[in-house]
Amino acid sequence: MRAVPSTNRTQRMKRPEMTLLLVAAAVLCGCHPHAKTALSDPPQDVASGSIFTLNKSLLIPAGAAGVQFQDTQLVGPDALRPSYAYCRFGLDGAASMAREITPQPFTVTSVDYDESAAGSMGEAVSSTRMALQTAQGARGYVMTCMLPAAAVSPRFVTVSEINGALGDYFTLKRAY
Repeated sequence: MRAVPSTNRTQRMKRPEMTLLLVAAAVLCGCHPHAKTALSDPPQDVASGSIFTLNKSLLIPAGAAGVQFQDTQLVGPDALRPSYAYCRFGLDGAASMAREITPQPFTVTSVDYDESAAGSMGEAVSSTRMALQTAQGARGYVMTCMLPAAAVSPRFVTVSEINGALGDYFTLKRAY
């Protein structure tokens, strides 16, 4: 019986298949949303004088003090996902009537970092609370950003995570 010599033909046929398999795996991994694990910028990096510009009108419902954003969407407290930063924008207190907030800039007048703040469901979280003022001088607006209590490790959110939560609803221009 004659032995068939090994050829590169078999190996060459496997190479395109392997490449296709690796490309398909990379595409599938890229489609899956991942919680941010590595910090690209330091937390506690929003200073007084920074400006949040509201780009779209918002409606704060009657009986609510504000609205919440997570992963570029307006969300309710029951829809918050663990490991994703979220921000709450509104006024210090709830009102009996719905309030429409029109596009405008809000200047950060002070920033407070609280390691034992109350989250959306009353749980303890690390929050960044920014007091805001309109260009007309109206005070009482607040932007508070944090991770849900179910996050792997409690910590303050980064500017990138704040921007990721707010999406195109707000644009943040930091003061240095």
